[in-house]
Amino acid sequence: VCFTRRRPGVRVPHRPPTYIRNVKAPNLCFTILFPHRPRSSMEPHRLRRWITPEFSLDEAHFYTCARPGRSKGRDGNVPDAVVSDWVRGLPGPDTAIVSLLGRKNGPEGPSEFSFYSFCGGLDEPTERRNRLDFQEWLDQQHPALKIPVREHPTFDFSGIPGEALDAIARDVLDLMCMGHTVVVVDSGGQTRTNMVCKRLNAVEDSRSPR
Repeated sequence: VCFTRRRPGVRVPHRPPTYIRNVKAPNLCFTILFPHRPRSSMEPHRLRRWITPEFSLDEAHFYTCARPGRSKGRDGNVPDAVVSDWVRGLPGPDTAIVSLLGRKNGPEGPSEFSFYSFCGGLDEPTERRNRLDFQEWLDQQHPALKIPVREHPTFDFSGIPGEALDAIARDVLDLMCMGHTVVVVDSGGQTRTNMVCKRLNAVEDSRSPR
């Protein structure tokens, strides 16, 4: 295994990129960049790819997107089948999720997991109703993918405190150092995820899907 040194004391396994440059066949390029993504699916919504100063594109992969089912609208329950489309559409390899989903409209607002058959880290016992949490649901529904979830619950339409942003950024970089393709998720795939990208000094890849 070839290693490339990125930070003192940290070695990152070098991986070939999952895309092919200068390919003129759009369908072929699309299939290579997203090997498990159903072509007919609109999920994940607002999927964007980012470049961080710590890693080159050939070494680590970092994306942001909206929560499962967001392409169907802002409200309404999201069936497990749609969540599974979202999961299968996530870029890889070795996908890891950093979830910013918490509550809408502040700490007293409804859970952002109220749309799903599973619950989140900020949910109260009355909201959980003996449901699986997000990690348990993934392990049950998609065991072969082995996707780890790091939850950092935040509030929609609110800023993320500095200490919380630092913790999120550390998790993203740590997961990338371990060789994961990291996907940071918020409700709409824009406001809170953009705060994280700004903290990481990340720049959007011009070839990123939108």
